[in-house]
Amino acid sequence: IINRGDSFRRRRSRSSSLAPVSPMHPRNAMAALNGGGGGGSSLGLGSNYNGGGSTNGFAESSAQDNHQPVEFYRVEMLGSQGVGKQALVSQFRTSDCINAYDGPECDEAEQNVSIILNGTESELKFLTGNPDSKEELEQADAFLVVYSCIDKESFTRAKQILSRLQDMDLLRHRPTILVANKIDLARSRAVSAQDGKCVACTFGAKFIEVSVGINHNCDELLAGTLTQIRLKKDHNLLQGPRDGSSPAHWYKSRSVMLASMKARQMLTWILGKEDSKFKHCENLQVL
Repeated sequence: IINRGDSFRRRRSRSSSLAPVSPMHPRNAMAALNGGGGGGSSLGLGSNYNGGGSTNGFAESSAQDNHQPVEFYRVEMLGSQGVGKQALVSQFRTSDCINAYDGPECDEAEQNVSIILNGTESELKFLTGNPDSKEELEQADAFLVVYSCIDKESFTRAKQILSRLQDMDLLRHRPTILVANKIDLARSRAVSAQDGKCVACTFGAKFIEVSVGINHNCDELLAGTLTQIRLKKDHNLLQGPRDGSSPAHWYKSRSVMLASMKARQMLTWILGKEDSKFKHCENLQVL
């Protein structure tokens, strides 16, 4: 019995493809299985596979995959306990809604997610251990600072983490995203989106609101994290190495920046029009 209502897609174990993949009709897939006789547990159904009755299509697809370099990056998930860091990473690993509020918590401090973005495969290692030493933090390629929008204390903790990373001079060459989780609990909201944007702009970070409970903006955050890493990597290569002893005035005094952001926030409330700097911090596709 062949179900003609669905189509097969090439899928890797524990990977999320963010690029379009050409579908294959079930008849072609069954013909390949019957004619090939190879029978493995994973099938490399590439987009150039012609659906013939031999295994040449599978071998060619596998060979092409092996020749593609895989980029590896480390992403530190920082924030208070209970804000949903591990649940967020678990949501990254699946395309289905995991209903994080009812599901069991994951105790893994490291989880890998493989994704394909713009035709290039990358593997992100998400770490949720909250390291204390600068040496461990320096190994990260990006930071996701997570807080709960229904918990002011977690927001205060997020600001402290950003301040600490800035004092360590770790924000200049690494992308940082301030993530507000649990926005589906609108009636219990304690931190506004404008407050989050204000803090993100103060530290030169990006900002996004997500909800793991209803799988809102999780895919956008995953793709945006990888995009920010690649953009920052290219930007650092263009700028070249700098002397670590000189801060190069890449940011102003925190008090001055915070006062400036507060003034922009006040103008937003008065004029009813969002400031362009706040809009820019929400765009994860540009630096």
